[in-house]
Amino acid sequence: MKMKLQRTINRILTLMLLGIMVLYTGCKKDDETIAISEIPTIASVIPGEGTIGTELTIKGTNFMENAAVYIGDKASAQVEVFSSTLIYVKVPSGIPAPDILLSVKVQNPGGGEKILNNAFKAIKPVLSFVNSATRPSGNIGSTIILEGKAFGDVKGEGEILFSDGAGGTIAATVDGIDDWTDEFIVTTVPGGAEDGPVVVKTGTGNSNEIPFKVTTAAVFSPSTIQWTETTQLPAAVSGHKALPITLEDMAGVPDQYVFVSGGRTADGDASDQVLAGLINSDGTITSWNNAGNLPAPRSFHASVAATPFNSKVDGSGYIFILGGINSDGVTVSDVSVAALDNDGALQGWGSAMALPEALHSAGAVIFRSAIYIAGGAGGDNSPVSKVYKSKINENGTLDEWETLPELPSGVAYHGFVSFGGYLYSVGGETGIAEPDQGSQNTGTKQIFYSRINLRTGEIGEWQENPNSIGKERSKHSTLILGGSLFISSGLYQGLTGNTGGSSENYYANINSDGTIGTFNGATGSNTLFIKTGNNLFNQSGISYIDSDGVAHVLITGGAKVGSPSTKLDNVLFY
Repeated sequence: MKMKLQRTINRILTLMLLGIMVLYTGCKKDDETIAISEIPTIASVIPGEGTIGTELTIKGTNFMENAAVYIGDKASAQVEVFSSTLIYVKVPSGIPAPDILLSVKVQNPGGGEKILNNAFKAIKPVLSFVNSATRPSGNIGSTIILEGKAFGDVKGEGEILFSDGAGGTIAATVDGIDDWTDEFIVTTVPGGAEDGPVVVKTGTGNSNEIPFKVTTAAVFSPSTIQWTETTQLPAAVSGHKALPITLEDMAGVPDQYVFVSGGRTADGDASDQVLAGLINSDGTITSWNNAGNLPAPRSFHASVAATPFNSKVDGSGYIFILGGINSDGVTVSDVSVAALDNDGALQGWGSAMALPEALHSAGAVIFRSAIYIAGGAGGDNSPVSKVYKSKINENGTLDEWETLPELPSGVAYHGFVSFGGYLYSVGGETGIAEPDQGSQNTGTKQIFYSRINLRTGEIGEWQENPNSIGKERSKHSTLILGGSLFISSGLYQGLTGNTGGSSENYYANINSDGTIGTFNGATGSNTLFIKTGNNLFNQSGISYIDSDGVAHVLITGGAKVGSPSTKLDNVLFY
């Protein structure tokens, strides 16, 4: 028994010795053995699929300076040995057609090598979203963001192709090296582009198509603005929120709606009504339909809508109601969410992640599937400078709110919009002011802007725009139309309740560096005051794109300057 045990032990020791010899011998180089420290190992290759130019991260051990990396049998010319355990490498050209599994080999200068079979698969690029939407649109020259995978990480190895409207394509220009990554491309809509598909082309093929609508920037001048009245709201209201929402009908045809939620009625109470109006091709609204009541009355709240036209969401999308003042006059932090039907109805309300603090009269926008909310006032009507961000998930839930760089000062009743990767805070009250108050206390004429990091969604410090809006203004409408910033109505210096304001409508061009140009009047002889006999404040305005790609403005409700308790039911569009 002892002899048998001893033979077993001897056999194990012999096998261990042979294994050690193999490890130290590995392979030969000029009759010299390769030390185990020169033989690499590969633990992982990420991502496991991509295209020419895709950057791979290889993790393992014993990586040496000047190591070579092969994808299949092709050596990469772009290899960075970051450390003995980490290599970054670009997939070389000449790899086989898509959907073939390839090996990845790391070869050290001394001859030691390791091959990981079936570690990488070449695929065609996948285009998931354009401007975080599956039904995107934009003007010629406007910035767009393409998201997906397998684009490659090398500028110049691929193309973004738009339709020329005649069966051909037009390539978009990508300016910076960092604007082309494997999952993210920043470009602009090229001149000559027409409605049609957008695709990404790489060395391994073309991506799927996403339909893109080329829109037309609205033209603003005193001689062209023509306000037209359309169907009035069922009840006069101010401090409400209007939203433009595009929904596809059962046949996949996009319809333009305006949703009006909450607000303060003539008796001073908060409303729980949500109205949906279908915008006709001529800009009119035939009727207002009850889309479903809010879970509780709200006024002076913020609201946004996430749909496939602006976000990565399921179904027809979701509408969010953020903060506001309830029926007891209490400022709340509640956030409510409801799914949208394709016919403009709401499927029922639920609760989403509450705001970090109770706010009313704050600004809110959506950019790349995230809600940004800035400023507003607390329960004592003191303005705040806080800025928050929350990611919208595909099922309409919200992530925790992140705190972003604050505005230079507290502000409420301001304009808050997004365009071309920038956020803008326009005018507002910097001191305590009652929501229904019809006069300014501490209005500001300043514009502050901050650039959004297109990859992370974070923002930088806020900058003051070189040009102001001319007059201190608050409780107004601030809208983006094409490449212009448009401001309408509200409270401002020199305005009274029974005369037309010379500064009712203002506009300025948005520059490529994010700054806003000099403001010009856009009043002419056709004004909101002339059409209705009222100067407005606490109204709600939207901008939208019609079926011909032309931008429009629509103004709803509001209170009468000089008689704040007089609420209005007017609806006008331009």
